[in-house]
Amino acid sequence: MKIGDLVTFSEALTGLGDCLGIVIGFNGVGIVEVQWMDRHAARAVEITGDRANEMSSELAEFLEIVSENR
Repeated sequence: MKIGDLVTFSEALTGLGDCLGIVIGFNGVGIVEVQWMDRHAARAVEITGDRANEMSSELAEFLEIVSENR
């Protein structure tokens, strides 16, 4: 997994499979910084007005690569 890869949550996390994000960095070993760009992130920003809801730190083991950055 590298910066620029499109990711989603693995099947282990039921109900989050339609989330889509892009890897924007790493925060230690096995922790990936993701900027989400799906309807869930957009709705959270709409409700709270806080754009921080678009980004999160996730464990790499719970993410799957949808498309790799070249």
